[in-house]
Amino acid sequence: MYQKAKPLHIKGSASLLYNNLSVLAMPEKNMASYGVVHKSTVCLANCSNDTMNVNHKQVACKEPSAALSQLTMILQAKFCSLPSRSLLVMCYQRGIQIFESDGSALVFWHALSNADPAAGFLFARGIAVIGDAYIAVGTSQGSILVFSIPARGTNIMLSETLTGHNYAISDMAGQGTKMASGDDSGCITIWEGGEKFKQITRINGSGTSCSSVCLYDDLVIAGYGTGHVRLFDSDKGHMMVEICAHAKWIHAIDVAPSTGLLLTSGEDTCVRVWSIQKAENGAKVSLEYSDSVTDVQLTGAKFMDTDGKAFGVTGYDLNEIVVFKQKV
Repeated sequence: MYQKAKPLHIKGSASLLYNNLSVLAMPEKNMASYGVVHKSTVCLANCSNDTMNVNHKQVACKEPSAALSQLTMILQAKFCSLPSRSLLVMCYQRGIQIFESDGSALVFWHALSNADPAAGFLFARGIAVIGDAYIAVGTSQGSILVFSIPARGTNIMLSETLTGHNYAISDMAGQGTKMASGDDSGCITIWEGGEKFKQITRINGSGTSCSSVCLYDDLVIAGYGTGHVRLFDSDKGHMMVEICAHAKWIHAIDVAPSTGLLLTSGEDTCVRVWSIQKAENGAKVSLEYSDSVTDVQLTGAKFMDTDGKAFGVTGYDLNEIVVFKQKV
C-alpha cells in the first residue's frame, strides 16, 4: 500500500516527546510546512508537496535572558489552522508562545503561574483548535486554557479556563466545535465549544497515560501507554473498538478525515495504517499496512494530506522525517 520515499531533512534531531511532528498543508500553494521539536527550538521545513526545494528555519522560545533560553525545553509544537489565519503554538515549562505559522513573529505569550509551590514541575502540553476562533492548551495542573483568536493582529485573549482533569494533560484534539482532552491517568473528557465551553462526557482512565488522541466524525480515537488504541462514541463515551495496536507505548496517532485511515506509531519501531469503517452498531477497524523503521525510537507520525496518500514519521535523535507514499 505504501513505500518509503525520499526523506525530508530537518535542521535538528527530534526530541523524545509524544506527537513530535506537526504538518501544515497548503494545497492552494501546493506546499506544506513541517515542524519538529528539538530541545528549545522548533525546526521548520517548508517545501513543495514533492519535498523538493526545502527551506529550513529554527524558531526558538523567546526568553528574557540568554541563560533562560538555554534551559528552556519545548514539550509540544503544533500548527493551528483557523479560517482566517494559521499559527504555530509552542508549549514549554513556563508557558505558551504563539507565533505566525512561518515563525517570523511572536504574536502572543502567556506565562503559567503556580500558586502552590508543592504542585511541582509546571508545564503546558496539548493543543487543539475549536471552531473558527479558539485555541485550547492543556497544563500540568489538569486545567485547559481557552484563547480567543482574532482574525488578525495580536489581541489574543484568555477567554476561559476549563477544569475536569486531576492529572497533567497529555494531548488534545479538536474537530469543529468539539474537543477531546486526555491526561496522564488515561482519562478523556469531551467538550462542546462556543462562547462558553461545556463538558459532554468523561471517559475514565485505567492509570495508563493517554498519550495521543484524535477525533473522527462521532468517534474519539485514543492511543495509550499499553500499546492499545481505543475508539469511543464521542457523545456517550462508550468504547466501541479496542485494538492491540503495538507491543509498546504509543507515541502518536493521526487520522485522514477524507478516507477514514488511522495512523499509529509506537516505541516498538512500528508504524501502522488502519482503516475505519462505520458500521450500523459501531465501527470496524482493519489493518492495511505495517512497517518498521529499524533502530529508531519513533516520536511522531502525521498524514501529509487529508486523503492519507502520504505520511511522515520522526524519531529520537534522527534529523530527518521518514516519508511513506502510496504506491502508484
